[in-house]
Amino acid sequence: MKWDRITSSFVAGVGACVNHFLGGWDTILQTLMLLMMLDYITGIICAGKDKSLSSSAGFKGLCKKIIILIIVGVGVSVDNATGANGMIRSMLIFFYASMEGISILENATRAGVPVPKQLKETLVQLREGNKKEIHKEQDK
Repeated sequence: MKWDRITSSFVAGVGACVNHFLGGWDTILQTLMLLMMLDYITGIICAGKDKSLSSSAGFKGLCKKIIILIIVGVGVSVDNATGANGMIRSMLIFFYASMEGISILENATRAGVPVPKQLKETLVQLREGNKKEIHKEQDK
C-alpha cells in the first residue's frame, strides 16, 4: 500500500510539473496532443501496410513529438518573460497542430483512404511552399 501512494504521488508530481511547463491543459494543447497521437498511430498503420515497420523509426517519431512539446514549453517561458500573455505558446501550438494534421492526411493517402482533391492540392501547396522556404534559407 505504501508503494502505491509513493508511485501515485510521483506520477502526480511529474504530471503537475509537465502541466506547468506546457502552460496548462487547455483545449488547444489537448488538440495538439490528440493530433500527435493520431499522427503516430496512422504512421504505424502505414508502416505496417508498407511492410516498413521499424522500432527505430517509431522511436525517432516519438522523439520528434517530445521535442515539439519542449519547444511549446520554451514558448511558455518566453511568454512569461516577455509578458506576451500566451501568444507565442498559442502560435507554436497552432503551427505544430497544423503540421500534425498535414501528416495525418499524408498517412491517410498512403493508406489508400480517399482524401478530397482540394485537400490534396492544399497539402501539395503547403509541402512545396515549405520546400521553397527551405531553399531560400539555404541560398542565403
